[in-house]
Amino acid sequence: MKRAEKFFVQYLRDNNLKVTKERLMLLEELFNSSGHLDADSLLFQLRNQGKRVSRATIYRTLDLLVQCGLARKSRLGREHYVYERVTPGKRHDHMVCTGCGRIIEFYDSDLDERQRDVCLEHSFRPSFYSLQIQGLCAECQKSE
Repeated sequence: MKRAEKFFVQYLRDNNLKVTKERLMLLEELFNSSGHLDADSLLFQLRNQGKRVSRATIYRTLDLLVQCGLARKSRLGREHYVYERVTPGKRHDHMVCTGCGRIIEFYDSDLDERQRDVCLEHSFRPSFYSLQIQGLCAECQKSE
């Protein structure tokens, strides 16, 4: 967390942006979260902890965290975006239940290796990769 904070503070300074307690608080909240957060759930979490921050500050800070590479923004099935912290060397993909919205993270080394091979076969250098599988989770299948 300290490395991420130091990196974020330097990013803000390099871009002539203010280092505020609200921005650092949002960074900490994102990095203490193990899953995916949307801006509204983040606002709700913070207010439940007695912390005051505006919805606009949350959206602006999340965008800054994405821009500097500390967070990832994804549209996972629903009509809204979710954010998650980026952990170097810990790539994963998502299965999204179209019934309940549940997000299941997974990693498959064979799939990862196959994608690298496909890129090599086509002399293609990827800069970003995202895989999302949509369908029904086990619970939603039971209620069908």
